[in-house]
Amino acid sequence: MKIKSRHLKTRKGFTLLELLVAMVILTIAMSIAFQAFTGTVRGWKRGTEVMDGIKHGDFAITQLVASLRSTIYFFNQRKTYAFTIEKNTSSGLPADSISFVTASSAFMPYDSPFAVGPHRLELFIDDDDRGNPALFARPMPAVPIDEDLEDEYDSDPILISRAIQGLEILIWDEENEDWTEEWEPENSIPERVLIAVYVESADENEEPIEFTRVIEIPVAPSVKEKLTGPSNAEGSSSTGGTTGNSGGNNITIGGGGGGVQTPQ
Repeated sequence: MKIKSRHLKTRKGFTLLELLVAMVILTIAMSIAFQAFTGTVRGWKRGTEVMDGIKHGDFAITQLVASLRSTIYFFNQRKTYAFTIEKNTSSGLPADSISFVTASSAFMPYDSPFAVGPHRLELFIDDDDRGNPALFARPMPAVPIDEDLEDEYDSDPILISRAIQGLEILIWDEENEDWTEEWEPENSIPERVLIAVYVESADENEEPIEFTRVIEIPVAPSVKEKLTGPSNAEGSSSTGGTTGNSGGNNITIGGGGGGVQTPQ
């Protein structure tokens, strides 16, 4: 008895249904991979932007601390060393300006004549050449507060950072034990200030990054003692030359009501 064997034909290729299923699976896998890749790139870019913002904010705060802690103050009627604040806003953010005399070279370019020695420093928010708010500094000689003298020595502002779009200064009110925006004394300096800078966010829907620092001004106790400046030293000359007082404690070098007071 012969058994007939059935020869099966070997199947070659894929059916249309198999191809469609494979394409759907491949599409899903590619979509997941692309989303993961774009998410990683977006996170990296956002992290870089945040780090840049932190760098700008940390730089401004560090320079502010250095300049304010080097504040110079002596009492005189011409208000040469007066500490002034003007409150303002720009684009919905605080845009205060602050002016004081300092011995620090903070914010000054290396080739600036104000990089060495005491000078008055003004910090403020203004529009840059692109029309966006930015942080500027304006140095000038430490002269009595007078509009004519300020106009005479007015120098071009120095662009500090385009990323910083807001600046706020608060004063510590010892009596009420709270921060206040008001600073009324015309010939004085505060003992403690709170500085806040606002750094722009790359995402328009997010609020600017705020950096704050409380700064103690070491020279503030001289306000109560009313230490007189070099121009008010006893025995100083209004016409020039080198003079000294009878006690031999100080000498004043220079003239025109100015000069440097040094111990003898």
